[in-house]
Amino acid sequence: MKARMVLRWVIHCLLIVCLVVLVSPGLRSEPATYFGITFPHGDAAFADRVVDFLVASCVRAAFDDPEEALGPPDAYCEGCDGCDGCDTNAVSLGFRLSVIDNRGYLVLEFVDNVLIDVPGNDLFIYNTNQNPARVEISSDGYSFIFVGEIVGYPGAIDIAPYVNANDTFRYVRLSDVPADEDHSDCPGPSIDAVGAMGRAEVVITGEAFGSLELLPVGDLAFAFESTPSTFLIILDTSSSMLEVIDGQAKIDVAKDVIIDLLDDLPDGAVIGIREFGGCERSELITPVGPIQRQLLQAEIRAVEPAGATPIAYALEQTKADLTSMTDPQLILLISDGMETCGGDPVQAAQDLIALGYDLRIHVVGFDISRNIPARDQLVEIAQVTKGVYYDAKNSEELRQALSMAAPFSYTVYDTEGNIVFTGRLGDSGPQLPTGTYTIVIDATPPITLTNVLVREQQTTLITVEQANGGYQAEVGN
Repeated sequence: MKARMVLRWVIHCLLIVCLVVLVSPGLRSEPATYFGITFPHGDAAFADRVVDFLVASCVRAAFDDPEEALGPPDAYCEGCDGCDGCDTNAVSLGFRLSVIDNRGYLVLEFVDNVLIDVPGNDLFIYNTNQNPARVEISSDGYSFIFVGEIVGYPGAIDIAPYVNANDTFRYVRLSDVPADEDHSDCPGPSIDAVGAMGRAEVVITGEAFGSLELLPVGDLAFAFESTPSTFLIILDTSSSMLEVIDGQAKIDVAKDVIIDLLDDLPDGAVIGIREFGGCERSELITPVGPIQRQLLQAEIRAVEPAGATPIAYALEQTKADLTSMTDPQLILLISDGMETCGGDPVQAAQDLIALGYDLRIHVVGFDISRNIPARDQLVEIAQVTKGVYYDAKNSEELRQALSMAAPFSYTVYDTEGNIVFTGRLGDSGPQLPTGTYTIVIDATPPITLTNVLVREQQTTLITVEQANGGYQAEVGN
């Protein structure tokens, strides 16, 4: 199996100027109240643009227009405290008849305002029926943070537990929550409006006046589609992890590699860690949430192995963990043995899929190549969730296997060997003058690309593929 990663050198000429300024008091809309909620910035508080929409099953045409979710609430609710049913002024996300169906979702953008953490609730979703909606937010439209589920007209969300005080967000993703079959005309959540209590802004877009010198500069942008931004690590801490490999206890090797992995993850990563050892014993060390490196590393260091290997039980306990994860859900399971507590881990993995989770489990078999039954069981866990199985015979191979969870860092050198930029795939890239560069990608082993030419008004494409236990890169035009 190959995981494709695409790195792009993109050259932009800045012919258009976009200005974003805070709204002065005189430019703000008048406060407006909708069903008991007063928005200080009035109608500017509501989502302005549909970014993406996928309807699930059984939605009638009258309820499948995503544009109905824009602007302030307009569902017909006169004479009541809130809506409770279908309304043609709202869009339904539908529901899934089976696990092979799509999960309905809607991504909206705030253009003239932003979502920030304010005292009290920050985000209000006007949902005309009683079907719950899963809510995620994003600053860039790519990496989303789960912030809860809502019902009601409106349903309220406080984003404070999930974000930093100064973070700003422009995107909201709403999706249906797997539930019993719904035969109404608007199954799944029915979204009429999404409002944010954050500050309003004026966005002015147009041609720049006066002269503008166009420099021969290229933007270095990376698209790393195979890198998850949200995942759960499940670590085997059974007594067999006390066995020695390469002069070190396997548990200590695993701790060191996971701690290094946490350092390599981007600031926007959302991660949780669960461990298992001893029958009917599995502990969520840290719930899924925005990465807190020092806390996670301290918790990992404190883990001590003991007991049997309850893989099935650990997977069963992840049901609650998955509700805090964005789609698709990804689990990294690290184990050096097979189930020894009488459970069926393959069935447990299948049961998670049957519940409607968009789930993959990548499995790392650590020092397990001689234990064929255990390896076969771990391979099957990965296969039933369309995940990937990796063999890791030593610390270096374990490090390489876990690199699938962290985007690579890279360094750009000029012709004199000076470092001109260091970054990580998925983060914003630099602006570089046209010329020739050397790029070193921190894969295992590192990939060095020499004589990479950045041309004015052109794009240089670098393709990195994971194959045959390693990585390879090719520079195209």
